[in-house]
Amino acid sequence: MNVLLVTEQVLDIKKNKVVSDFAISSTIRRFQTMGTLHIACCKFIGKTAQPLNVELDLFPSDVTFLDKETDLRHRYFDRKHNRSELNRLIADADFVIGYAPSTLADLALSIAKKQGKRFMTFLVGCVWDALSNHRSWKARLMAPARFLETRHTVRHADYVWYVTQHFLQHRYPTCGLAFGGTDTNIPPFTPDTLSRRLHKIEGNHDELRLLTVGHVDVGFKGQHFVVRALPAIISQGINAQYYIIGDGQGNWIKRIAQEKGVADRVHLLGRKSREEVIQFMDDCDIYIQPSLQEGLPRSVAEAMSRAMPCIVTNVGGMSEMIDTQFTVRARVHNDIAKAVAKLTVDEMKRQARRNFEKSKQYQPDYVDKQLLPFFEMIKSAQ
Repeated sequence: MNVLLVTEQVLDIKKNKVVSDFAISSTIRRFQTMGTLHIACCKFIGKTAQPLNVELDLFPSDVTFLDKETDLRHRYFDRKHNRSELNRLIADADFVIGYAPSTLADLALSIAKKQGKRFMTFLVGCVWDALSNHRSWKARLMAPARFLETRHTVRHADYVWYVTQHFLQHRYPTCGLAFGGTDTNIPPFTPDTLSRRLHKIEGNHDELRLLTVGHVDVGFKGQHFVVRALPAIISQGINAQYYIIGDGQGNWIKRIAQEKGVADRVHLLGRKSREEVIQFMDDCDIYIQPSLQEGLPRSVAEAMSRAMPCIVTNVGGMSEMIDTQFTVRARVHNDIAKAVAKLTVDEMKRQARRNFEKSKQYQPDYVDKQLLPFFEMIKSAQ
């Protein structure tokens, strides 16, 4: 079966090798089990949130580069190149996958329907939450239209793979056949991960290290709510330090930290390799994902696999991952402070055990085992 994946994700070709970041590499590997894969995507133009250092089992001829639809002109008017390429590629495909939310996935659906080709939406997040909570007013202006377009794409797809169990299904219902399950690809377990975490929790408590991973300039990752919570955390006698890993300048976060008198406790570390992220998770004490938008974030799954106690907001699929007493209201920084205070030594040990056990559901072998019957059904229906 010839399979076409249409995505706004970025790939590149280096020394005649197709390369991607780690996150999408696992997605591509899974889609390759369906048949011969061709990818229509965007080209690397100098900057990505994660390094493009994973070689894919693809030839350069298996990749077609599309124009990135970054503004209104390219999304709705100047689409001649993308429309022409997708018409050609979809005509040669037996099955089309749209990586959503994206305008390229929306366009691919409309062309696939006209050509009578089967289509699957791979839905990884909520476009409404992402755009309506963005720092850019232009992004916020686009939120209603993009929400309706994504709902249309999901509703009319023949198949949908949701990365959540409930949240995305409720907000973006479909008339097609659906599978709900993560696409995470966390590192393999090491036998001593949990024991080392428990030993760390029982050890020195002079300093409590908080950690968040996420781009620092988009706004909807919510790191500023943790910064605003720091004074309340410190007032409870907790010597907290906050570490932020993620691309971007973060000047506005620095400004808030200065205003709140905690600039010496907020550390923006910039972009880190995957190995460095894992090391920081092992070195820190509590993982916090204060986002205003998520699907089912890999960073939380990775933190769980490192047996980290976690605090998350009640958005996207995160409430499906973390203990409800450590799932806090979005935008309410006092809830974050209260959740940190609840993490006594005994509670941290309980959450470490709970999260480590739960993270087994996000191991690649477990994910593949759950996904295989869905893919087999699609292949047998051709």
